Amino acid sequence: MANAESFWNEQYQKSPFQKGKEPSPFLLEMLPRMRTGKVLDVGMGEGRNAVYLAQKGYSVKGFDASQTAVEHAQTLARDTGVSIDAQRVDLDLFLFGLMEYDSIVMTFFKPPTVRYYSEMIRALKQGGTLLVESWMIEELTEIIGPEESYRDFYFRPNELLNHLKGMRILFYQEGLVGKRHVVQCLAQKPVDKDVAKFGLFDMQSSGSGGSKDAGPSIHQKLAEELFKKK
Repeated sequence: MANAESFWNEQYQKSPFQKGKEPSPFLLEMLPRMRTGKVLDVGMGEGRNAVYLAQKGYSVKGFDASQTAVEHAQTLARDTGVSIDAQRVDLDLFLFGLMEYDSIVMTFFKPPTVRYYSEMIRALKQGGTLLVESWMIEELTEIIGPEESYRDFYFRPNELLNHLKGMRILFYQEGLVGKRHVVQCLAQKPVDKDVAKFGLFDMQSSGSGGSKDAGPSIHQKLAEELFKKK
């Protein structure tokens, strides 16, 4: 039985850069409304969006379940003359930081677990933006079994909206784009006046100095205490 890594390794080996090396047109359209800075590309595939964002001055981190996809992304970045932090990770086990990213991008990938949505929102800085684009259920042409959930990137009507409650929706549409049924969304994490006052915008997921063993930073402790009160 195939797993996510072996399935996608085979796909990317068989048809490298099937979507091309250029970024998603939707990303290009929404870029002026995205918050600049540090960005995370979730399920980045072969890095077409990650590399473009690095070209535009973003500090880019991306991950994917496929080692082949990650290698293609690293090669594309090198050939383009930019640097990205591309990692192969188990999608179920990736740990999101707390208020670490200015923007998060997730295109043509659907999280394997519902917790991803709340964790992505948690990982955004106040005022940070989340861009999502994927296929709608109308594009599904074959049955996908529970053991093949890694192939399920098809959203049902309003499904994405239900996962983004509390976010400010800057752009949203479901339906035909060209000849394909897609969902496209740009959402923003609200700015909390208390968070702004306490200066928590630039926290990192690790402790002071970037050491994983340093424990929570003073900013993280302050944020945790703040959110406990809400």
